[in-house]
Amino acid sequence: MIKILTVLAIIFSGFVSVVVRGGDSLYEILKTAPLKDYLSGSLPGRVDRAVFDAIPRSAGLNGFSAGLLYKELHDAGPVVWAGCNDWLYSAEELRVDRRDAENMAARIRMLPHLVQAFAEHKILLVVVPVPDKAEQVEGQLCGIAADPSRVRANAWAQAAGAAKLLQVNLRDQWPRPGYWRTDTHWDSTGAQFAAEATAKLVNGMLGAGTERVSLTRGPLNERPGDLARLAGLQDAPKWLAPAAEYVRDARASIQRSGGLLDEATAPSVLLAGSSFSKIPASSNTCRRRLAARSRRSAMPVAALRALCSRCCNGSLICWRAQRL
Repeated sequence: MIKILTVLAIIFSGFVSVVVRGGDSLYEILKTAPLKDYLSGSLPGRVDRAVFDAIPRSAGLNGFSAGLLYKELHDAGPVVWAGCNDWLYSAEELRVDRRDAENMAARIRMLPHLVQAFAEHKILLVVVPVPDKAEQVEGQLCGIAADPSRVRANAWAQAAGAAKLLQVNLRDQWPRPGYWRTDTHWDSTGAQFAAEATAKLVNGMLGAGTERVSLTRGPLNERPGDLARLAGLQDAPKWLAPAAEYVRDARASIQRSGGLLDEATAPSVLLAGSSFSKIPASSNTCRRRLAARSRRSAMPVAALRALCSRCCNGSLICWRAQRL
């Protein structure tokens, strides 16, 4: 009953707002519209525009409306799935698209060419597939399964095995939950696990680095989630929005050898990929485990492929790939 009343209240408040703010405009349109506008169908477009202009623009009001829908109807909008206990998920991970198989096939066809392009320049490519949040925290989805995520992940694992691609397996031993509740990205625990696993594989091939890297911990700060923002909940009152999450600042300090004016050693490892590569808990831990031999960069596949022509021989590239 409360949910029904909430929806009716939102509809009624919107109707009142349109009447108060746009009543004169609507009356003028209806009064002056010629007969041809009624017959041609152009009149509804003018009415829709007047109604749209009459809707109040307010971040606080939009946040309050989004918060009511989330709290009472468990609705986080078209691009965010609201799970249990304030867990939010990207609807893209749960959606089955008719072109999924086609897109996956295109990536699989590209894979051997990508590996060969780097091998021709004596560059070793290490791929770090990012597990879907929906698959790793499936228990909080509330009533649905993460089957689309599993299908994509299994298809990629099979293709990568056939191409003899060197990659880091994060799925099997993932430290659950390992993700922020209101964000698509992994949390500090998940980021550290991914960095440790990647560094272990790289150091096993290149040997341990020589430079010392120390991490300095800072204070806790509130971390707004990107999924909460997409759901319009960043401006919602706290009692209507998911509980806030906090992250501790961390900074990596590299203790380099040599004098002040000496040129620093060029990095032998490039960490490329999506925004997952730029999370401090991941990049800082990775740099510390690799002894500062890495440089991070976020870039799409095309830019990554073009990069091989500019890298020095003997480099190693870790490609952290999301939504393969």
